Amino acid sequence: MNTELRILTKRNSLLFISFFSLYLGYMLGNRLLVCFGFGLLFLLFFTWHSAHNFFHEFKASRAHYPRTFEEAELRIAIRLVPGTKIPIYMLEVVDIFPPGDSWHVSALVPVRLDTSSGVELEYSSVCTRRRGIYVLGPLEITAADPLGIHVRRMELPVITDLLVYPKAPVLSLYEVLGDGTLSHVGVETLLRPGHSEEFTSLREYHEGDNPRRIHWPSSARHERFLIKEFREEITTEVSLILDMHRLALSGLGDVTSIEYIIKAAAAVAQIAIDKSHLVQLFALSDKMQHVPPEGGNQHLITILDRLTLLRPRGDGHFEDEMEEVMPYLKSGSTAILIAAASNIHTEKISPIIRQLMNHRIKIMIILVDDRSFIKFWKDQEEHMKRATPIAELKEVLSREGCSLFLVAKEDDVALKLQMPV
Repeated sequence: MNTELRILTKRNSLLFISFFSLYLGYMLGNRLLVCFGFGLLFLLFFTWHSAHNFFHEFKASRAHYPRTFEEAELRIAIRLVPGTKIPIYMLEVVDIFPPGDSWHVSALVPVRLDTSSGVELEYSSVCTRRRGIYVLGPLEITAADPLGIHVRRMELPVITDLLVYPKAPVLSLYEVLGDGTLSHVGVETLLRPGHSEEFTSLREYHEGDNPRRIHWPSSARHERFLIKEFREEITTEVSLILDMHRLALSGLGDVTSIEYIIKAAAAVAQIAIDKSHLVQLFALSDKMQHVPPEGGNQHLITILDRLTLLRPRGDGHFEDEMEEVMPYLKSGSTAILIAAASNIHTEKISPIIRQLMNHRIKIMIILVDDRSFIKFWKDQEEHMKRATPIAELKEVLSREGCSLFLVAKEDDVALKLQMPV
């Protein structure tokens, strides 16, 4: 801790007066001045001894919720308990709060502090910084004797972690996602043609049907080929697939294409779980990150934890790494691709979309127009020149049968996610 060298302090002034009184008293033989000088020295020693023991076994703790959201107000409680019987007056406490506008939050304890009482301070601060994990602390405490002669400062290693979640826009309507039919389960069972072992009905044979599914006794009885239909389980599973590659990052500070991707994913995850779906998360970068499918509020916290810590890395291609994701996607589920527009190439994404649709997987694509953000990397200029134009992307993806959403810089994300292109 840096200290300022100051000469004109109360302590130095009293020292000068006490020594001057002693010198003058001895020179003049004035006992009153000598006693006065010794009295000041005793006062200085007493206040120094008291201040020296202020922070002996001093204890402090900080309590707060371990998670919050961007732009949310967080309440923090600090508990202070001194370890000495010497009372402390006008104790000043400074806390370090990195996710706020002002890192230093100071407070003054207006009451006498001693071992019998202790004190709890509370303050609230708004998390103005973007998503991430922040370390709060340490605490700096400052105390002085009642006369303000001796001042002591001490840094206490009171460290706590805080996860700041991305502020997810609320989607009041999102009909393109649909509802799960079994509350808090996420799986609906429908009677429709499938490949399970449970027989449901017969229908007439059509060209292209598997001959092994012909029910020969019934076909002979009705004198035409009849096909066996089976019960198929359709999962209402939602898969969020995020583009977290290096070149997906455009923009500076808190206004970047990656932050828009994260906010869109958080918004869709929240409404999907509210609609009783199972939700899984894939983040495609230099190494794929996967959160397995589950439902409920606890799983939403798990997804938000992962979204909070995601950072763009790696120079791979979004479409190439989709091959690694596809075995995890179940027939009848919904796949939501959230990517930077310049990282989607029509000649690569079209075959993937067709393959997924052949497995009866519904495709939704949320494109963040990274061209509307400031370029972040040196090679981004050339990368965007080679990228497929937005108009062509919209035409091709709509023709493939995808539900398409487009978000650009300064757009209202919640509004854009409820307006398919």
